[in-house]
Amino acid sequence: MNSKNNYPLYVKWLDLVPWIMARTERFPKNLRYSLAQKIDNICLEILELIVQAIYSQAKREILQKINLKLDVLRALIQMAFKMQRLSESQYEYVSRELLESGKMVGGWLKSA
Repeated sequence: MNSKNNYPLYVKWLDLVPWIMARTERFPKNLRYSLAQKIDNICLEILELIVQAIYSQAKREILQKINLKLDVLRALIQMAFKMQRLSESQYEYVSRELLESGKMVGGWLKSA
């Protein structure tokens, strides 16, 4: 079986999740248990789904779930930016990473 490190999406998420969580832990208390926790949970769910996709025979369904969760995450990140919890440069960075992740999932879907 291939090493998970041979999957660029997996490697990207191992870097991106801690970056996102470092930002959400600075959210004010009134958002920490709603918006921040939801963002963190979806990031971890995506990471878990990526690992499942690596080992699963039925990749298509899992990759479609990842795509859906990426869309929800994009919306939550946009909301955090509108609530001024992310700077413009942070928002641009994470948006770029999420877009690239979506393209990786799309490519993986085509080959699955």
